[in-house]
Amino acid sequence: MSATVTAALAGRTGPLRSTVTRLAAVNLTLLVWFWACSVPVVVVASILVDRLLGVDDVAVSLYTRHAAIWFPFSQGIALVGLFLRAHVAAGMTRRTFARATILVGVGTGAAYGVVLTLLAVAERGIHTALGRGWRVTDGFLADESSPLGLLLAEVVVCCVVGNVAALLVGVVYQRWGALYGTLALPLTVGPVFLVFALLGAAGGWGPLPAAAPGPPWPALGWSVLVVALTAAAYAAVVRRTQLRPPHP
Repeated sequence: MSATVTAALAGRTGPLRSTVTRLAAVNLTLLVWFWACSVPVVVVASILVDRLLGVDDVAVSLYTRHAAIWFPFSQGIALVGLFLRAHVAAGMTRRTFARATILVGVGTGAAYGVVLTLLAVAERGIHTALGRGWRVTDGFLADESSPLGLLLAEVVVCCVVGNVAALLVGVVYQRWGALYGTLALPLTVGPVFLVFALLGAAGGWGPLPAAAPGPPWPALGWSVLVVALTAAAYAAVVRRTQLRPPHP
């Protein structure tokens, strides 16, 4: 009897894996719908820019970077609001929830970044086949002459920080309520704009006239550190969040 119980327990999916699987499935579905809607928009926008403005060498696909950051950002906030209470009510721990959502947030951000990079590569290939140039006008570090790895790293870190910051926004609202959650937005959303500033300064873009291009890898390293600190802050708040029963 004990051997049967042990075997059954060994075959069960652990709470971390179960939570990651369920949340990742939701995010994957939304990712597919997002890009299914975005790709036709990029195609139509490219045609309009060419026909109406006479510009045929702009990397239109990279303008979807903003939507690829802020669309999952809204999901991350909702994820904490909808699932944290249910997760704890099901008998699982806040620590497991924090770890699972960080993994899913980082994975989701990386997935959006990879798809966006592949879309940019496809667009560049089409431009080349048509004998046109391909010019990056909306970027921080990478331009049309940069190696693909630099573009991928830049896009992925931007998408990932958006997802992790969204979790922090969501849990601060859960922990301290609407008023303090709103007042804390400069701190909770701040990591996204800090990463933008770090990458922009290294790429020669920034609010100060003195900003000048520099080596990209230190800026990427600092950006990864910002992501890690944001995730740590989120996990710390999750573990200290006391969930009050919902109002009748």
